[in-house]
Amino acid sequence: MAKNSKRSISRLIETAVQAQKRAYCPYSRYPVGAAVLTDSGRVFPGCNVENASYGLAMCAERAAIYHAVASGHDSIQAVAVVGAAAKPCGACRQVMHEFSDKETDIYLVDLNPTTGRRSVLKTTVYKLLPLAFDPLASGLLPKNPRNLLRRKAVKSTKRTKRRKSTRTKGNSHGRLPH
Repeated sequence: MAKNSKRSISRLIETAVQAQKRAYCPYSRYPVGAAVLTDSGRVFPGCNVENASYGLAMCAERAAIYHAVASGHDSIQAVAVVGAAAKPCGACRQVMHEFSDKETDIYLVDLNPTTGRRSVLKTTVYKLLPLAFDPLASGLLPKNPRNLLRRKAVKSTKRTKRRKSTRTKGNSHGRLPH
């Protein structure tokens, strides 16, 4: 992965700071913002979103990563996490591992809400989770999992074309003939 410029990291951190302001955390009152920088150079924000049923809450880091993936960007260059003594939970660390490499930079931004003072600790995915579950090493995924997904999509498209060709011309509902 290419090294990130100071400008791109500054933009990443500022995006996470803005995302923190949108956190929905009425139960913990612990707002966290995050942002991911993808290989394409795009930055995606995320914030923690809590729920009265605590197990349904979503961390800011995963929200940002899932936002990027849902937008078609599944390779992460850097992550910023903003909060009071913010550090990713184990689940977030594992998700970061899934969409990055061991040397992906993580910026932990301790933002004091009363003074506005911030300190930044730079680390890596590997340092946060050195013994991560690795789907590649375990044989669950090929080296490029996107290739596997593309193959499934192509097979699905072929099946759809076959189904369409077996339909009768006069049947407008797309049902197979009896």
